[in-house]
Amino acid sequence: MTYLLIAFVLAIILSPLMWFRQSPRQKLITDMRKEAAAKSIRVKLSKPADAREGEGRLEYVTYTLPWLPDSSASMEPRMEKWLLVKGTRRGDPSTWAGWQWLGREVNDALITPIGYALEKLPENVSALEACSEGVRIYWQERAQLHDVQVIFDHLDRLRETIRK
Repeated sequence: MTYLLIAFVLAIILSPLMWFRQSPRQKLITDMRKEAAAKSIRVKLSKPADAREGEGRLEYVTYTLPWLPDSSASMEPRMEKWLLVKGTRRGDPSTWAGWQWLGREVNDALITPIGYALEKLPENVSALEACSEGVRIYWQERAQLHDVQVIFDHLDRLRETIRK
């Protein structure tokens, strides 16, 4: 009976310590963000890409690959300021089923690289954007660790195409 009482007391003492342990999902997200940081990708909580002012919650994460410091803005029109969103009713139709342009469409030189990226990026990516900060995706990080490399490869390819 004494051993049972000691085991019960130890269980009560140790149970709060188990709360500090990461779940497998939390560990995966931590590892994904570390991998992204190692590749110079900036990770930030965000509202949905198509949220209006005052709408939405911080339920998405953006992975932004910044422009290279020595690169200069593209002289081509509509290369660096565009947003392509999946599953929204707002915006203008795009070449790709389920995706809409918010704002203005992209330069024709980017159609093929964007199409290739959309095929290869994780399925739950909900937006792809080029802005003053760099090239970015919006998603909810429902993927595997190796998908960070896929994201980096395609964002890097787009970044090089936009700012040659």
